[in-house]
Amino acid sequence: MLKGLLRHLLRLHLRHPRPVAGCLLALTLGLGWGAFRVERRLDIRGLFPQDSPVVQNSLRAGVGSEELVWLAAEGSPQDLETRKKWLEQLADRLCTEQVPLNGLTPEGRLAEAVSVPGPEGAALWPPLLAAGALAAGDEDLLKALGQRAYRLAPLVLGHRLDPLLEPEAASKALTRSVEDLRGLDPVQARLAILDPLRLREGLDRRPYQKAASSMAGFPFRLGGSSTLVSRDGRWALLPLVLRFPTDHAKGTTRVVAWLAQGAQGPLPEQASLAAMKAALAPDGTRPFALQVTGAHPIAAYESSHLTREIGRSLVLSFLLIGLVYALGFRTLSGYGFILVPLLAGILWGLGILGLLLGRLNLLVAVFGVVLLGVGDDIGILLFSRYLETREAGRTKASALKAMLVGTGPGVLAGGLTLSAAFLAFAAAPLPALREVGLTIGLGFLTCLAASFLVMPSLLLAFDRGDRRPRRCGAPRAPRPQGPHWRPWVAAGLVALAMAGAAHLRWEQDLRAFRRNENPAMALQERLGQAVGTGLQALALHIDLVPPGALPGTWNRAAKALQREGLPFPDWQPSHPTERPAQLERLLPQAVALGLDEAFLRSRIEALTLGTADPAGALATFAARGSHALQIPLRLDEAAQERVQNQLVGSQAMLVGTRPLAQALKALAKQGLTRAIVAAILAMAFMLAAFGRDLRFGLLALVPILASVVGALGAMGLAGVPLGFLSLCALPIAMAVSVDLTMNLLHRARLEPLSVTGLGRVNAVCAGTTLAGFGGFLFSGHGGLRGLGLAAAGGTALALLTIQWLLPPLLERWPLARQGQGRKRLATREGASVRAT
Repeated sequence: MLKGLLRHLLRLHLRHPRPVAGCLLALTLGLGWGAFRVERRLDIRGLFPQDSPVVQNSLRAGVGSEELVWLAAEGSPQDLETRKKWLEQLADRLCTEQVPLNGLTPEGRLAEAVSVPGPEGAALWPPLLAAGALAAGDEDLLKALGQRAYRLAPLVLGHRLDPLLEPEAASKALTRSVEDLRGLDPVQARLAILDPLRLREGLDRRPYQKAASSMAGFPFRLGGSSTLVSRDGRWALLPLVLRFPTDHAKGTTRVVAWLAQGAQGPLPEQASLAAMKAALAPDGTRPFALQVTGAHPIAAYESSHLTREIGRSLVLSFLLIGLVYALGFRTLSGYGFILVPLLAGILWGLGILGLLLGRLNLLVAVFGVVLLGVGDDIGILLFSRYLETREAGRTKASALKAMLVGTGPGVLAGGLTLSAAFLAFAAAPLPALREVGLTIGLGFLTCLAASFLVMPSLLLAFDRGDRRPRRCGAPRAPRPQGPHWRPWVAAGLVALAMAGAAHLRWEQDLRAFRRNENPAMALQERLGQAVGTGLQALALHIDLVPPGALPGTWNRAAKALQREGLPFPDWQPSHPTERPAQLERLLPQAVALGLDEAFLRSRIEALTLGTADPAGALATFAARGSHALQIPLRLDEAAQERVQNQLVGSQAMLVGTRPLAQALKALAKQGLTRAIVAAILAMAFMLAAFGRDLRFGLLALVPILASVVGALGAMGLAGVPLGFLSLCALPIAMAVSVDLTMNLLHRARLEPLSVTGLGRVNAVCAGTTLAGFGGFLFSGHGGLRGLGLAAAGGTALALLTIQWLLPPLLERWPLARQGQGRKRLATREGASVRAT
């Protein structure tokens, strides 16, 4: 079937060369233009499995879409007031133009932020406004918060609430609150507005004592209505909530540049990363530099770095591949016949991916560079057979027939097997693996198609026949087998790689950005060390359904958080009571004392509702349309680990940046296992369909499995952990072994004596693949270096297995009878002589 298809393709090229070349040129230009117009993003959220509870709840908590951006001004105590004043003026300008009622609605919910003026504005508001308003004694805010606190009082106090609601005790509490309101102590006056019935006196103060001592040593204090300042005067911080996806790097640079310029005027229509850096530098209106951190700026810096790294790796791979080609064949003649179809295939693949996905994820687009190292093997195998035939004196038509019909089936079968292995990753539960499989699988299909379509047109058009390239194909005379120690060395290296793979450890590195070139990440770590907790998003997620299990879940979470010093109240047992409603009898007395009747009545109504339905009080804090409660937290990584272990099996869980990474770690392991199994099954099916022989399939699996062992062993021996990028090197390493193995076994079945002559071609194919990954080995990104190391180790071991282990195995268990092989070789050489 494959030979028949390739014969039709050969006739098409020979009979209609110009129409075919014109159609291919138009196709390349059209898809290439679409490829350059595809939007490129560092979309981490797009790689997450949306059906995972941790992923869903972490995204609801704002991970990747609604996170804090920290504007930091570092200096000395002498200029602290200058820095603090500038940040406060920026916050005041934002509040005056955008944020209503200090970021809170009258019901106590966080207000929906208004977009920044300008096209595609971003939602911004300072989250410390509520704390600043509380410290300043904002009466409206105190009343709103007090009403919410009274709604929760029955849940927190339980039976301890009953004595506080006795008419005599309540009357005394009101009298004391009036005295505090008329007194000179502002703190007591604010507490009287918050809690006029003094219900706080019924709290169990033990859980709060550790928190109070921790806060006393907290290195930051509230520096105004919206800023934090360090006690040593080094830092002045303005946290802002930025509400749009973190992968919008262009939006981040626009907003940060606008903020650094004092939020004057409309949001700029565009701002590059360089413009953002320039805006953060000191200027005439701001004598100090600003720094910025948070998920948005970290992703913006990383997006720029990845784009630059991909470009560097691409250029370096081109140079190294050309160098390996020149060293292997001792000439650069014919390199263009391999390179042009490869570039055309990459452009076709990117254009089709753009049409299917509408965008390219930079974390997945990294693997487009891999196609350089793997896709050129197709052209080298085909072109070497063409040159071999041309050097024998055959015509271009005969050489094309030998290339397409003779070598083509093995190369085509290997390419289809490789594509099927990558496309099998579509069964993985992790979207990241699915996108990688689609990117490389489809890209390799297009490179395969371009090699069989574009290369013959180039050879017909530019191989004039007036001069012959230097000999670079497989030699016609078979060479004797190598030394007998080579198979044992190959087997020993496989055993060494297996020992190294046993020491391999896993590390999820999706958010492990480069610290040396990412100032936002470096600043986040410095501030995290100063604060003592992480600055990344973190929240306690509690399911409110079923309500019967809610008290137990709440107290389980409360005990775990109290051990870490957080003032998290217990759920106290209570029973419905009529006492809150009976407090209405105190309203005349309150009015006589000078209290607002409506204000006190709202407190009594909140108590009544909370007593009747404590779980309903929590539901009022849940997000709209959600049956779960999310409470923001600040914990260091060790505390997060301890709390999460104590919440296993309950309706509560920690969600946020680090819990999301931990969940992805487990999901990636599961997805990798399924994807590798699916890839191996797909390759086994293709090997069975093409080989139609059990011996053929078993021999083909030897270098394929060796490539996996080599990839894992190289990382284990080098002490490099396995991460998301490097785990994708496993199918890449198998790709090289599939190509070379299928070609070698196909030739061994037809011409057993010519197997030893393929050593140079196989070495050049594997060498160009190693050169393609060479750009990654010199990358400044740890994930890219791991990818290059794993792919290089797997490719090298697969090459040694093919060169040193497969020939002795074929000699021991041949795929064709020796007589048939000699007859085919004699017929082929006789045809060459007649053609000459």
